[in-house]
Parts: sequence; C-alpha cells; structure tokens
Amino acid sequence: MSDTDIYLCWTLDCEATQREIDNADLGRRAVRGFVDVVVAAGMRVTLFVLPADARAYPKLLRQLSDEGVEIGLHYHPHEEGHADHCGAYTGDEQRAMYATAVGQFSDAIGFEPKTFRTGSCSANDATFPVTAQLGFTSCSHSMPGRNMVALRANWAGTPAHVHYAHPANRLLEGSLDLVEVPLTTDPDSMLWSGGPPWDLRVELFDARNQRFLIDKMLTREKARAQPVKSIVALSHNVFDYSDPSEFRRQTLQQMLTDFATLAEQHEVALRPATIGEIATAYRQAVGKPQSNRDPC
Repeated sequence: MSDTDIYLCWTLDCEATQREIDNADLGRRAVRGFVDVVVAAGMRVTLFVLPADARAYPKLLRQLSDEGVEIGLHYHPHEEGHADHCGAYTGDEQRAMYATAVGQFSDAIGFEPKTFRTGSCSANDATFPVTAQLGFTSCSHSMPGRNMVALRANWAGTPAHVHYAHPANRLLEGSLDLVEVPLTTDPDSMLWSGGPPWDLRVELFDARNQRFLIDKMLTREKARAQPVKSIVALSHNVFDYSDPSEFRRQTLQQMLTDFATLAEQHEVALRPATIGEIATAYRQAVGKPQSNRDPC
C-alpha cells in the first residue's frame, strides 16, 4: 500500500495551425487520438490551445471540455504578427497580447481559459504577474533547466516543483495567487549542446528511453519533500495520434503502461489530474499565498 501520491498530467500543445504546419485537420485528429489514448489508460489531459487552433475546431474542444479535458491557452507571438518570443516583451506588451488571445479563445469556444502556457516556455519576470492579472489561476510556463536565449526561455535554477509564482522574479517561489506547475525535466541529462534538459516529451525518444526517464522521475518525486508531488508530460498535436500505426501513439501507449508498472514498483500512487486540478490540490495543501519577505 502506497503512502506517496504523485499527480500525473498529460499535456498537449495544440498548434497545428502554425504557419509551418498549417494543417488543422491533422491537429483535430491528433487531439482526439491523444485524448482517447490517455483517457483509456485512466489518465487526465490538459490541452494548451493556440487561438487559431481554437477557431479551427471549436466543436471538438467544447466536446472535450464537457468530457473533463481541461482546455487552456497557448500562445506563440509569431502567429499573431509579432517578431519575437514571449520573453522578449514588456509586461504591458504581454498583457495586451495575452488579453487579445483570451478574447479570441473565448469567442471561439465559449468560455475563458483558466490555465496558460507560453510557446516554447518563453517568459520573463513580467510573465507571471501578467498571467495573474488576466485572471488565470494556474499555469505551466516553466521548463526547469532550460537555457535557450534564442527562445527567450531561461529557467536555470527555477523550482522544479509546484509553487505559487513570484510577482517580480520568475525563478523564485512567491506570493502571487497563481500556481505554477512546471513541466517535468531531467537536470542530469542535457540536449542540444546544453541548451535544455531532457523533458518528458512523447516525441523526444522511443519508449525504451522514455521508460528510463519515467523511472528517474518517479524516484525523484517520491523523495521530494513537497506538499504536492507532480509529473507533467508533453506532446504536440502535429502527430496523428488517431492512427494506430503512428510511432508516437505507440510510444505514448507504452509510456502509459510503463508509468503504471513502475509506479507499482516504486510503491507510489499515481493520481490522474489536469494542471488546474494539481493547482487546486496545491492550494488545499498549503493555503493562501504568503507575502514575500526579505530574507535579510
């Protein structure tokens, strides 16, 4: 019998309408297939959706929301006519950009998103306070260890666990009424000449290598002294998860099987959850955010 709960969320960045992809039909099939595979394994999904993707298949997104899938906002500035990544813009600029995106999203689907992920995990110190000001209650902006200046995505030293965001520094825990649920990464393994660490991304490796990473993440989370332990996986709706012969679908299915097997071996209990549900569990566990205090 396990006395350790680990929340597990499967997230999908929905961006098939991006100019280099421009295939809304593929995006729709990928979303439906991904959700079906994950839900069949008893797990939960959060979709992070570009405004253009929301406009391309709103009926499916409303249906999935009714089925219990969380539908959050995703944002790539280049797709909205801007020249750089999110982390290159001031707070006022980000506020205007994201507010417009929220309006486009809600016009398409019929409700406002409550969770948010920036494209490429790009952010700066203004991103969290702007996210809170726009009414989001949870987010998954950070990729701990990522250090990619070209993407304006610098997360070296940021907390790898669920936490309240800081009003002035994206790398600190803080007092914003906004819960950040980081993507899961492996700080011991780096990709692409040291720019980012491995993340738990379905399309990144085959199932054998994913099993190795899952085993490490379960070991780490079990030992982590945090009120809410979580693992957040990632993929994108540019792979046809509705096709049984699709390699990424097969990898996803094996990852789900390996999570169940390895959780039993580690004597931990996996708790299926959306990003919003993990945030709610954190609020219940720690209470309201506390004002930041000067450690000096």
